[in-house]
Amino acid sequence: MNTQILHIEFEPAEGAILRLIGLVERRGYDVRSISLPSASAQENMSLDLGVMARDASRDIGVLRRQIHRLVGVRRVLGGMDSTKKRAGGQNGEG
Repeated sequence: MNTQILHIEFEPAEGAILRLIGLVERRGYDVRSISLPSASAQENMSLDLGVMARDASRDIGVLRRQIHRLVGVRRVLGGMDSTKKRAGGQNGEG
């Protein structure tokens, strides 16, 4: 199993990152890496989250859609192998 990178854009709010990580772990994924660029005075924050499924039956597309449903999440991109470029990622709204 490979690590998948998800790029998540969300509104900064108390507990937002904990909600994201909690959802990922409850859905059968392990968090392998977290990258949170320094926040500026923006409306949205972004987070790159490296996740790995605990078993092969997990579908990263389902996880993207579940994350997108969280309150304050604007966009979810990625879900591709960590060795590939993130350019042209998929939108999690689908």
